[in-house]
Amino acid sequence: MTELVAFGETGLRLSATPGERLEAADRLRVRAAGPESNAAVAARRVGADAAWLSRLPDTALGHRVVDELRGYDLDVAVEWVEDSADADDRVGLTFQERARAPRGDTAVHDHAGAAMAGVSMDSVPVDRIEGADVAYTTGATPALSPGAATATARYLKAASDAGATTALGIAYRTDRWDGPGAARETLTEFFPAVDILLTSAADAATVLDQDGQPPAAAHALAADHGFETVLVHGTHGATALHGGTVHEVDPVEVDTRDATGAVDAFAGAFCAELADTGDVEVALRTGAATEALARTVEGAVPRVRRDEIDRILETFGE
Repeated sequence: MTELVAFGETGLRLSATPGERLEAADRLRVRAAGPESNAAVAARRVGADAAWLSRLPDTALGHRVVDELRGYDLDVAVEWVEDSADADDRVGLTFQERARAPRGDTAVHDHAGAAMAGVSMDSVPVDRIEGADVAYTTGATPALSPGAATATARYLKAASDAGATTALGIAYRTDRWDGPGAARETLTEFFPAVDILLTSAADAATVLDQDGQPPAAAHALAADHGFETVLVHGTHGATALHGGTVHEVDPVEVDTRDATGAVDAFAGAFCAELADTGDVEVALRTGAATEALARTVEGAVPRVRRDEIDRILETFGE
């Protein structure tokens, strides 16, 4: 069975009741949330084996993250940081306020000093990566610190050297990077070890200076950096360039309840299905179906089922 291994920070998302202001909330719903672990859960839900590698404090909150992710049948490998008064070894937090238009959802991010920022190159479990078919991470993790960027580089190189397909999601976060130029400078250093690049159309324009239509942006990125596959995701649906051929899929019509983590769900499902079948069309449709279902569920983690995905796949082409 295909195995996807994801490397990155996961924290806790504390959400007010939809429609309620954070400033007035007297209770918050707590759930794990991280782009890499979200993608790993999606890969597991489409049928792949999946593992998540990270660093967390050995505290109640650190174990809260791990216990939830293990409940999604992930193989979890965490470097535990001894409980201390050090403010730089904590679980990152995001406080979310949910609201309908015209206000829209907002979030307050508090990830400074997260334990994953202290990860070192020597912390990366290279032996765990060597058995993977797909190694996935995003730009959200190296944005935490120079040490996290170095560890991410080692993770991707170790996976590439071991023969795994490596996949990087740009996942640009304005709260973590000192502007798009800083993100571009760091992330492009990883590109020689990356097989699959996943980006939103907005990130392609903002971070990578590719503001053309998705097919043109995908061709330019592949030509400039030698990627085997480039996936550009946006309101248009998704465009994948693979083997010199462009494949496209329209978005699935959905009544969105929570878009948090939906793009992560697409990424995890796409990478796992592409590795399993080698069929880009199937991978694109599986990603689109998984994203649509993730949008119907509260929270960032894509708690979807394979039978639901298959029912949507049956509707493609109708």
